[in-house]
Amino acid sequence: MKNKFFLLAITFCLPIHSQEVSKSFIPMAEIPAGSFYMGSDGLGEDFDEAPIHQVIISRPFRMGITEITNAQYESFRPEHRALRGKNGVSLEDDEAVVNVSYSDAVAFCEWLSRKEGKNYRLPTEAEWEYACRAGTYTLFSTGDGLPAVYHRNQKVVRDFDPVSLKVAQTPPNTFGLYDMHGNVEEWCLDWYASYSAEKQKDPAGPLAGEFRVTRGGSHHTPEKYLRSANRLAMLPEDKHSQTGFRIVEADTRLNVSGTSAPVPFNQESVKNTSIKWKKI
Repeated sequence: MKNKFFLLAITFCLPIHSQEVSKSFIPMAEIPAGSFYMGSDGLGEDFDEAPIHQVIISRPFRMGITEITNAQYESFRPEHRALRGKNGVSLEDDEAVVNVSYSDAVAFCEWLSRKEGKNYRLPTEAEWEYACRAGTYTLFSTGDGLPAVYHRNQKVVRDFDPVSLKVAQTPPNTFGLYDMHGNVEEWCLDWYASYSAEKQKDPAGPLAGEFRVTRGGSHHTPEKYLRSANRLAMLPEDKHSQTGFRIVEADTRLNVSGTSAPVPFNQESVKNTSIKWKKI
């Protein structure tokens, strides 16, 4: 599939030290400001990835180079240790934390913000896709194909064997981010809704909704759902062995309800996306 729309669309200034990682509690990578075309409308893509629309990320931000791990999350909520290894996944300190709801992820961000005196939050859906693409216009940040190493654990989970969710076991993208394709599905800040075709600046999703966006695919999902543009919808209170999160540090603090103007809400789109997730 040729994504000709992306070829000339992604523009940003990559700082010389863009992949330098901070030495804080959560290692972070610098993500430059820029613009890109979000979504996909090519043959084989999902209905909710269209229309393609231009998005401006007006300010640089910092993003966790990996998903939050068990050890990091349990510094905030030690009792979560009792859930390690549930359904055969995420047993060790350096594995991505799972079985966390949207509010659990937000609470972690708020705790860390108070602890370090910084603004930590979940990434917006636009920030997530921009960071995942890292200047690419292909199906994956690796090109139109995904090397098998990125999807190393799908078969074993189908057989109900234990699955390792150890972070940073696959090569990072150009921005220095690991596991943007696979490992665990990641909560985003936004309420889920259908896209608008209009050009947007720093979108944070609609003001209200029923489902929250998750991104990236997981150890449990087919390769199609690991694409940069793919999106899923989950109830905020849901907790699954496929779902975790990563965080961003930004100059601006966004309300978790979203700060952008509402976009048309397509209930049928949400319904179909929920069904799509359940079929995985």
